[in-house]
Amino acid sequence: EDERSVELSSIAAIYPEIKIDPSSPFKASLTLPVKPSAPLRVCFQQQSETEFPAVLTPPTSVDANDPGFPFKTGDHNSASLNRDSHTLSHLPPICLEIELPQGYPSEEPPIFRLETNPPWLPPSILSGLLDDGKRLWEECGKDLVVYTYIDHLQQLGESAFGVGDISGGEVQLPRELKIALLDFNNKAERERFEEETFECGVCLEPKKGTICHRLVLCGHVFCVPCLQDFYNSCITEGDVEGVKCLAPGCGKESNSTSPTDARPKKHKKQDRTLSPSELLQIPLEQETVQRYVFLKRKKKLEADKSTVYCPRQWCQGAARSKRHPKPVDPMTDDLDDEDDEDEEGPVFDPLGEEAQLPPMSERVAICEDCNYAFCCVCKKGWHGELVRCFPRREAELSAEEKATEEYLRMYTSACPTCDAPCQKQMGCNHMICFKCDTHFCYLCSSWLCEDNPYRHFNDINSGCFNRLWDLEGGDG
Repeated sequence: EDERSVELSSIAAIYPEIKIDPSSPFKASLTLPVKPSAPLRVCFQQQSETEFPAVLTPPTSVDANDPGFPFKTGDHNSASLNRDSHTLSHLPPICLEIELPQGYPSEEPPIFRLETNPPWLPPSILSGLLDDGKRLWEECGKDLVVYTYIDHLQQLGESAFGVGDISGGEVQLPRELKIALLDFNNKAERERFEEETFECGVCLEPKKGTICHRLVLCGHVFCVPCLQDFYNSCITEGDVEGVKCLAPGCGKESNSTSPTDARPKKHKKQDRTLSPSELLQIPLEQETVQRYVFLKRKKKLEADKSTVYCPRQWCQGAARSKRHPKPVDPMTDDLDDEDDEDEEGPVFDPLGEEAQLPPMSERVAICEDCNYAFCCVCKKGWHGELVRCFPRREAELSAEEKATEEYLRMYTSACPTCDAPCQKQMGCNHMICFKCDTHFCYLCSSWLCEDNPYRHFNDINSGCFNRLWDLEGGDG
């Protein structure tokens, strides 16, 4: 019996997925998965929109260590490229074509062909891998070498064929490969996830990955029915802050204030809520996600003291703002404003002194819902910059408005962050704002450290010393 047939039969027993060419019994093809033992950092290069494409010219000399297209090991005017880095745990497989010619193995070496789709491996590395086939055949004494070569490729695949070592740890690829590589990696991760079994942290039952979801921000896993029930309930009740990880204590360490801070101060909290795209992946109904985006932005507007609302009673929409632009796509959540405090709009007291009012050029406001142009000071239709206007004085307020102002002044305490009036019904004076979740003192409206809010009431120099339980029965 021909040694070539015996070898291919043995390979087929080890790798059942091998495909023998029906027209030639000595030709076969095998797809080898590439799973690096360590995730590979990949940077997709993209030309800046303000620059012209670079004109490629042939080099005057070739470096022997140059790995070739598409990898680049140098910076090469990296300032003109927008960095887009990702970590890949799975790479597209390498396709091996095997041909055993007449005279193999004693006289002729085997013929190997390698390719990847998409072409993420550079030609220089593919050429080196093909040379390894002949080298191994010679090292084996011109004997059967197909299994040895396949094993050699699998071992090199654990290090992604050394592309990370050549490029200094981060592989640079053209952006044309981005969609294909990221899509393949995501599908492979999902397939591996679906094969595993997880214990849901809510129902405490083991569930297969096919009916589970891993949260993007923290990586905790819950079953889809539990997530759907909880998030649908939160969004229906308007509790958008509850649409976050259900694991107890998740995210508290990153949001806590350093214990070394002597005095509490206002600080930006990390948004731990889920993105609309992730809610759709769970999945939640599109109408529910749209309501979530609407409520989340509404809460953001209400927590901003500089927000101006339309004076039309039937509208009451917010004025256009660079800080909180109205999204064009209702499924888009553009609320990741990490520098809100630095870009805070003008805040003034409508009943205060004229000196603290904004200049005439900054008083025009346009409602984002009905496009009504009005003055943010006098709340009347826009009158132009040459007409002097003043806010309504206390004498111009209606009896209902005066009663409301008096009640808020006597029986509520304003949040130091968003100025929302809060009333205590019972309990201690450690308050958490219902709009922005700021911790503050009900007696003096001071910010409190989230990790130790009671330090304020134990400070001898504080006006609220030993007054934690004042007004325990409520205010008003």
